Amino acid sequence: MTLLFVEDDSMIGESTCVLLKQAGFNVHWAKTGTQALQLFDNHDYEFVLLDLGLPGLDGTQVLQRIRKVSDLPILILTARDNVEDRVSGLEQGADDYLVKPYHIDELLARIRALLRRAKGATQTEYMLGDIKIIPAAHAVYKNDQLIEVSAKEWSIIETLAATPNCIFSREQLEQKISEKQDILQSNTVEVHIHNIRQKLGKNFIKTIRGLGYKIGNLDQ
Repeated sequence: MTLLFVEDDSMIGESTCVLLKQAGFNVHWAKTGTQALQLFDNHDYEFVLLDLGLPGLDGTQVLQRIRKVSDLPILILTARDNVEDRVSGLEQGADDYLVKPYHIDELLARIRALLRRAKGATQTEYMLGDIKIIPAAHAVYKNDQLIEVSAKEWSIIETLAATPNCIFSREQLEQKISEKQDILQSNTVEVHIHNIRQKLGKNFIKTIRGLGYKIGNLDQ
C-alpha cells in the first residue's frame, strides 16, 4: 500500500518514514506542498498524511486541491493545537487529524481505521468486557441488557470503541458530537462521559491525564 506523506520537518519526516515502512507501507515523502501535488498527479495513492504548516503552498491548499479530484482518506498532522484550525481542516475535507508530537502506534491505528472505513469494512459489533456495541443498530448492551444512551453519548462510545488503543482529546470528541458553534462549551464531553460511566461502569472510559480519554480496563 502506497501513501503520500507530506512533512517539511526533516527529523519528523525521516523517523516517521522509517516507522511507516517498518509497518509495511510504501511511502512517498514530499517536503513542500508543490512537491506533494506533483507526486499526487503522477502516482496512485491510497492514503495521504498531510502536515498543515508547509512552506509556500500550505497544507490547507494541498488539501483543497486533492479534495477536488479525490475522496481518498486524508489524515492531517498538525502542530496547531487549537480547535479552530483543526475544525477548519475537517470542514475542508480531511477525515481525521493528529496533533504533534504524536505516537507512532496511534498514528498507525488511525491510518488503519480510516482505511477500513474507506473500504467499507465496518465491524459489525465490538465486545469490550461485558459490554457489547452494535454500530449498525446504534445499540449498547451490558450483560446482554440493552442500555439506553443519547445520540451524543452514542457518538463518544462508538468513537472510543472503534479504536480502543487510541487516546482522544476532549476537543476531538467534541468535534464528533457537536456542531461548530458548540465546540467551545468546555464541559460538554465531561458531562456525557460522566453519564456513560453511570450507565456502563466507571471503568468503561479511562481518563488519561493531560491527554484525553480511551476505553478503560474493563476487567477491573
